[in-house]
Amino acid sequence: MTVTFNDNQFYQITDQSFTANPKLLTKANFSIPLTTRTITPRHYLVTSKLTYAALVAACWQPVTGPIKLNKNERLILDLGAVYVGHFQIALDVAGSPMDAPLLMRTRFAERLQELGVDASQVESWLPLSWIQDDTRHVEVLPATVEFERRYSCRYIMLEPVGQSLKWQPVLADAEFRAASAVLKEAVRPISLVVPVLNDPNDEDAMVA
Repeated sequence: MTVTFNDNQFYQITDQSFTANPKLLTKANFSIPLTTRTITPRHYLVTSKLTYAALVAACWQPVTGPIKLNKNERLILDLGAVYVGHFQIALDVAGSPMDAPLLMRTRFAERLQELGVDASQVESWLPLSWIQDDTRHVEVLPATVEFERRYSCRYIMLEPVGQSLKWQPVLADAEFRAASAVLKEAVRPISLVVPVLNDPNDEDAMVA
């Protein structure tokens, strides 16, 4: 069954079929200005282990400058909270001149548990293309890589694949351009009974 959307009709499901509902379309077309801001990662972790226990127990470091990755290492950036928007990062090279392009695999995740999931083993009624993964070649460094898709994430994991032994990628100046239709100042905080759930920066609050 194929459902199409156009400027004249907005469809809602019923027990029998899809019917037009112009009132819903009117609401959907209501334009809300987006507020934007640039988020820089608060902390980072360089690791070769992706188990949840290892990630929680690891010593996360404040981001202070460029980060070099050796073979089999992954860089995980922590934005401090979940945001929706676009990501970019500057890439450079250390060591010998490049003898091969950089193949970079990137995963965007809202929770730490998502970082260690093998996407090829996921069984779901949703298409696997919804998993927030990106794989791309970067032919020449230095370069600034801008990710075209919009992502929802707190954690960003970057992993060089099949890395050359002669040179190492260097990552710096990561920026996440967050956009929202909701002004944070206008949202009343929710007071919960469990104290730890009131801390938006606590990983336990993210996984509860």
